[in-house]
Amino acid sequence: MSADKLALLRQQLAAGEVEPAENTARELQSAPGLAFADLAAAVQHAINARQPAVALLLLADSERFCAAGASPALLVRMEAMVSLIAACRREKLDEPARRASALALELLNMSEFPQSAESLNVVARFAGSAGSYALRRRDLEWFAPLALQTAGWAVRCENFPLDEYFLPVLETWMHRATRHKLLEAVPIIFEVAHLLVMAVADRSEFLNRFLPEWRIAAATASLDPENPQASVWVEQLLLWTIRSEDKAFWRPVMRRITEVAGLAVSRHGVAASFSVFRPLLDVGRVQLADELKFGSGPDEASSRQKILRMVCNEAVRIAEMAAHKDFSAVAGDKVEEMYHSWLSDPEYESQARSIERFCQLLLIYWSQNRKRAARKWTPRDERLATPLLTEEERQKLSFLL
Repeated sequence: MSADKLALLRQQLAAGEVEPAENTARELQSAPGLAFADLAAAVQHAINARQPAVALLLLADSERFCAAGASPALLVRMEAMVSLIAACRREKLDEPARRASALALELLNMSEFPQSAESLNVVARFAGSAGSYALRRRDLEWFAPLALQTAGWAVRCENFPLDEYFLPVLETWMHRATRHKLLEAVPIIFEVAHLLVMAVADRSEFLNRFLPEWRIAAATASLDPENPQASVWVEQLLLWTIRSEDKAFWRPVMRRITEVAGLAVSRHGVAASFSVFRPLLDVGRVQLADELKFGSGPDEASSRQKILRMVCNEAVRIAEMAAHKDFSAVAGDKVEEMYHSWLSDPEYESQARSIERFCQLLLIYWSQNRKRAARKWTPRDERLATPLLTEEERQKLSFLL
């Protein structure tokens, strides 16, 4: 019966008989004993004929194929959904792709769905293809559950190399989110990255493979000074680093941020590109305030002191790269420019004093570590020239100054 209906549907689709094809699709979809393979073949024919309404009729109530089944059968069904979504992408049929994605997630939620290297490969291909399609269509309601549910399933697969299968997925998503300037997608991608990094056996290896792709995304965004996405990439990377609670993350993360910031300031100058690296300076500003409030002097075990030193060092490097473009300037001039750019943002109006104090610290740090360059330089802005750090506070910061 199903074979006859399937053959009839193919003929109607080939002849462009839409209404009869829809009627046949209803009959086929509700036929007792319909095999999943026949359903998938019928949907494929509808997609190839660019008849999304017929495809949706066939996919209606298809959850019954998730109600039961042995593990191998479920994996075969997931493979079929991956193929259907790829066909939808090719024909630009959004709604059938969304429906197929929803069915794939239903399959993934079944306790019988297998956990194996083969399954990881199939699910990763599904996540990469469907997630990329959702981002291309700027559909976060489609992308978010897809991304989080596939990652949530993956981290439950123990003793398998998650990074091998899912890092390419993250790379695909980052490229697509950057291309379409989807700010809202970036936190979702980092939520997935957090789930994965907390589950992998070797975090350092994951970080070493993730950061170069992050740099490409952030650097691409930073090429356009009007694009706020670069700042979001940097901000989310820093939040991810804090959340990981892994001290080893900080140095490579800051180095990559400095690379992106250096590219931005070399092309657009400090003022135009300041938002790119402001999140890094914000980390330093907050760490300084906490150190002055809670610190008691040099402490080799203090993560806060190590982070503050790294931020100061990277901030000075960014200033030096900016000064290198401007032959009449030194890094101190660029720190002043950072300061003015920072204060010009109304969002930071209430933080003026902490910004002044941090920028003054940067100037002191620069002058002590680059004595030759700073020898004849003095701040032009009186607010930076007036000492803000007391003697007691300088003693607390003696690990740095």
